[in-house]
Formats: sequence, structure tokens, C-alpha cells
Amino acid sequence: IYFGEFHGESRIISFQTQLVKELTKCYASVAAASANNNSGSERTDGDAPTLHLIMEHFSQDMQPILDRYQHTSQPEPKEQQDEEENKAFEELMTSYNEQYGTEGHNLHPYRELLQFCRQSTANESGSGSQGCKVKLHGGFIPRNQAARLNKEEFATKQEMSSKGYLPKETEPMHHALFEKTGAESQMLRGSREHQLLIQSLMSGVDIYSPVENEEDIDGANENEKESRISRLYQAQLLKDHAMGYKIASLMIEHAIAGKADKYMVITGLGHLKHYTGVPDCVHGYLRQEALLNSNVQHRNVALDLLLSLNRPPIKSSVQRPSFSGIGSTLIGCQMMYEVYLEETYPPMVEAAAKAEDNEMEEDVKRKLLNDLYLRNPDLLDQYILNAEAVRGPLLQYSDGLAGFQRPCADFLFVYDEDDENEIDKAVLEEAELSGNNTQKCPFHHGKANENVDAKAETIEAYERVGQTAGLRGNAARAKAIMTYLGYTDSDLEYVAADIFNFQGVANPHTVANIQRGECVLDIGSGLGIDSFLAARNCGADMCNKDDVSEAPFVVGVDIAQSEVNHAMARAIDRGLVVPDRIRFIRGDVEKLNDALAKANLATDNLFDVCVSNGAFCLVPDKQKAFENVFKALRPGGRMAISTTTVSDPKQLDPSFEWPVCVKMFANLDELQAMCEGIGFKNVQILDAESPLEGMELPADDEVVDSSDSSDKRFKIHGKYSDQYEFLQNMDMDELCKVV
Repeated sequence: IYFGEFHGESRIISFQTQLVKELTKCYASVAAASANNNSGSERTDGDAPTLHLIMEHFSQDMQPILDRYQHTSQPEPKEQQDEEENKAFEELMTSYNEQYGTEGHNLHPYRELLQFCRQSTANESGSGSQGCKVKLHGGFIPRNQAARLNKEEFATKQEMSSKGYLPKETEPMHHALFEKTGAESQMLRGSREHQLLIQSLMSGVDIYSPVENEEDIDGANENEKESRISRLYQAQLLKDHAMGYKIASLMIEHAIAGKADKYMVITGLGHLKHYTGVPDCVHGYLRQEALLNSNVQHRNVALDLLLSLNRPPIKSSVQRPSFSGIGSTLIGCQMMYEVYLEETYPPMVEAAAKAEDNEMEEDVKRKLLNDLYLRNPDLLDQYILNAEAVRGPLLQYSDGLAGFQRPCADFLFVYDEDDENEIDKAVLEEAELSGNNTQKCPFHHGKANENVDAKAETIEAYERVGQTAGLRGNAARAKAIMTYLGYTDSDLEYVAADIFNFQGVANPHTVANIQRGECVLDIGSGLGIDSFLAARNCGADMCNKDDVSEAPFVVGVDIAQSEVNHAMARAIDRGLVVPDRIRFIRGDVEKLNDALAKANLATDNLFDVCVSNGAFCLVPDKQKAFENVFKALRPGGRMAISTTTVSDPKQLDPSFEWPVCVKMFANLDELQAMCEGIGFKNVQILDAESPLEGMELPADDEVVDSSDSSDKRFKIHGKYSDQYEFLQNMDMDELCKVV
């Protein structure tokens, strides 16, 4: 685990301490379970792995004082133990500041963490109730020796190798130390991405937004290797290489000894961000060991470690996330103030506008932030994710000048750095009990994982539908379904050759009552049939290219690009005016503003009518989707949404694995209140009289889900028929209702 911190920040250190404590319990319990399952082997539960904590705060030459601190005997009585703990920590502080005095970190905030590490070694078996042992290691070379690099470059590196901080020339790992082998180069090996990152941290230049000229950043050009910033980068690399060499050496040593030990690295985020710096050095040293070591065992061990590091350590499942103890992950930290809520969150913007000199009082700012956190944490998540300081490094990391291959971190710990803003525990508990604040990460909590997985599965399935939409299907069957759902003969005649591409659960046009001259939004427009009918009803299909009036027009939004492409092609084939009178765009209704803006359309108050036929069945966040529809409609506008709902969620037995679509269905009893709460008036939830069973249809003579055949249409329904065979014994009309 790589943990990139801001030094001395109490909230980060508290999180680190909790994490270390939980990891030791986890590793010890896994080892105990393994021992029980292999009771005939020599391994015992006393063989719990050691967690090695490598910290930037201690230089490698401080290892003796760390070993002495961890192995001081501890008396049993609680009072004496506390006294001994305090004494040992003070002795560590004295040695740290007076005997060495080179690193200059304030260790007091880390007191609980360091004391826990010391206590973990009290029981030498490491299998006590608190978990496995934690071994402390110094990470960097001494700061005063690293500072000599600029003055005595070659001699400094030679000295670092002789002291064991860097690999010697005789070691295979030495080939990962310099950019070029041999004496012709003494430039430490780094990467363009890492150098740009360090330069941006020094200069403040943005490396996440696309730029046209790479020379905007000092040293980006190969000819500027000797620039001042480039030399400072070499000093940074010296630290990273020393720590990377230390970690790689420890891992190989322990693996050869048959230990399944674990590792956690705590250092400044700049040494780890985007897996550059230390992680890159670890990989480089293991790679050379795997390639060049003359010992076969060493090569195999290094290769196994290298492969393991590239595996994600966390396997998430809806039921229970599990930590498997392999692979690597990176945790980063982000200060809340850089989200700049006062510039984006409307209540704060308004408060600042009313304040003198546009500076709102800190008490007002704290109250607004706390209310947002307690009452609507999901909205706070969105503001955080949309903030430039987060969006670029975490989500758009590959777009800018550096072109990073990985995000700034796998997990981003966001904290409010305001020491005077602490939410009372009772207030927090009250918010949690009320359900307003569930403190869930927007990416990694169970429901979020389920939603992300569901959306990914939906996109993947409908992309395949769009890719085979050009192949003819069973027109008679499609005609029967549309007739059963209330589409008229004139509708079927207008749809004509597109009829076998019908997608939907009902007929939203029966209640939409689209009028001539209106602008229509079709959410989940699929292969275009309901959008084509909307174009006919609003008169968009009668307009020619020379008509410059603003209305009517139809915009279809769909999450699958292949369906958008097919619908656009069919609109052109049908002679419709594209894109002025009808257009199809890729978009997610949960992010409708982004989709409309990308298409150069107004995001608010644009449409008279919104229709949707089945798309809301698979929208995870119904609340957000309805809110976005409300914003897109003009005052007095209306929506007609056809969707399948669950009549009684209690009927969804958790012991069954339900299809994604069923798990995503809205609760019928919640829809009206949800829409009215958003601001919709005259909300009616009407039975679409579209039963899921009992519909008599012509035989389907097509192969279902023939995904391995390029000449067959891909179908959604029937894809998992074996997995969900239990549904055949259920009354689906009792469980679900189309409205």
C-alpha cells in the first residue's frame, strides 16, 4: 500500500493509524484461517505475516533507533506499560532530534501510530489479539547527504551505493539506477511524466488540461536536461531510488525466506502520485532482478513479486468487499479548500455576494459546509469530483501534457483542514440515524459498486444491440408487440422498415400528447423509433433545410454510441433534417447537462416535452435523472416516462441473485413523492396496462444472444435465461408493474 500524505496533518494520520490497526487484524485472521485449513502442515497461526511500515520521516541510517524503540521490554501492569510507552517515545524523539537531527519532521502527531507499531512487537509470536507485527523502517537517505547531490554528483552517488542506499555496480538492480548503462551517464532514471509532475508542483503549471506547446513547462524539452528544475528533479529522484531499492530488496529477502509479508509506504504524495517516483523505482528494480540475476530462485521470486504488484488488491462484491492481500494500491489525500465550494456551491456563492468585499464570515462558511455534508453528502461528492483540483488528477489524468497512464490515486481521502470546524458527534449520529448522511464513498461503497457495474453492463449490452441493428429481425413479432402496447396503425405505417428495432415497455405517446411546433427530448432513444414518431407528431419531419425557425426539433439521448450511430444513419435515410430538426447524442441521463452542453445545446429550459420508453428501468439514480429532466424542461413543460417498477421491494428475496434490470427498477410507491419533491406538478402514476406475461406473440424464429455469430442480431432478453431460471416460477405481473 502506497500512502501519499501531507505531513503532520492529524486527520490523515488518524486515518493511517486506523488503517494499520485494521490491516494487522486482517492479516492475522487470514493467517489463522489458513493455518486451520492446513492443520497438517508445519505452518501455524504464529506465522502471521509482518506488516513492514516504510516511512519517509526516518532516514535509513536511523534504523538502529527504530529497532531499539520497537524492542524495548514492556512490563505487564497497565500503569507501568503506559509509563514505559511514554518513556520509549520520548527517547525516540531525543535520538531523532539530537543524535541525528537531519529529517526535521514533527513526530508528535504520529505518536499513536508509532506506539501501536511498538506494541505489536510485544508478543514476539505476532499472533496476539491485536494482530500481526508491524516493523518500522526508515525510507529515505539522510536529507543532508541528499543535499550534496548538486555539488558532488558522481561522488555522492558512489557514496550512496557504498552505504547500501543505492545498488552497487555489481548488482543486477544497478541497471535500473541510471538512464543509460556505463559511465557515460550519471542521470538517475526517471520518466517524462514524473519530471513534469515535479516541475508542476514547483511552478504551479497545469499539466492536466490539454496544451498545444510542450515547451510551456521548463525542462520538458530534451535539450533542457541541465536546467535548474531538472537538477532539482534529480535530487528528488535520489530519494525515490533509495526508497524503491529499499522496498524491492526487503520484498525479495522476505519472499526468498518463504514469508508472505506485507508492505505499507508512507511518504509525501509527490513521491507516489500517478504511481510515479517510488512505485516506478520499485518496479524498475524488481524488473532488473527478474531479468539479470544469475540465481534462478532470485529471478523467479522477483518475477512473481513484479506480477503480484500489478494486480489490484481489492476484490469488490455487492455482498462483502474482501481484501486479498496481494497486488498494490495507492491512497492519496486532498484538502477540501481546493474544491473551492465558495465559487461553485450556490448557497456559498450567494452568501459571499451578500458579504462585505465578497468575503463571507468563516462561521457562515462552516455552517453551509456542515449542512451540505450532513444533509446531502452525495451532492458534496459531486462538487468534489467536479473541482479542478480533483477532476484533472483523478479522472482526466491522461488528457493533459503529461499523459499519465494511471490516476493520481486509487483512493482519494478528502478532508476538511479547518481545525476549528468539527461536527459534534451527537449531530453526526443524528444525521446518520435519519439516513441523510451515510458517509459512503461515491465510487467504492456497495451500492455505488452495484450501480457502476449495472451501468457498465447496460452500456456493454446495448452497444452490442446497436452493432447488429442493421440486420433484419422478426417484423411480425415487433408489430404484434407495438400493437399490444397501443401503437396505432398509422404509427406502424410510419415506422415502416424500422419496426423490428422497436425497444420499450409501453407507449409514452398516449399520454405525452405532443403538439405541432414543440421541442421534444427522448431519453434512452435507442434505435430511434419513438424519436421518429415524436418528429412526426411535432412536425419536425415536415421542415426543410431552409427553415430557420427555432422549433420544432427532437433530441434523442442514449448511453450506447452504436445505437446513436444507427439512429442518426436511419434519420438521414428517412429524409429528416439532421441535425437541425432531429439529432441523436450519446449521454447519460444522470449527467444530462454534460451531454447537452457537449452537443452545444442549452442545458436548461429547452424542451416542451420529454418522453422515455424503458430507459428509466436501468437508471441507477432515479432522483438525479428526474431532476435533470426537470431542468431541461421549460416552465409548463411535461414528461411522459414509461418504465417498469417493483410493486413491493420486500418481494425481492435477498437470497436470490436478481437480474440487473430488476434490481434497478424504481419502487412504485416512491415515484410520485420523488417527482413532486423535485417540483413536478399534477404527477400521475398510470398503469400502462402492459403485462409482462400472457402476451400472445408470433414465434421467435431467431437465435437468442448469438453473440458469437456476426450475422445474427444481439438480443438483451434471454441473455441470462439459465442463471435466472427461478423467474419462470414467479408471477412477474405481481412483482412488477409497468407505468
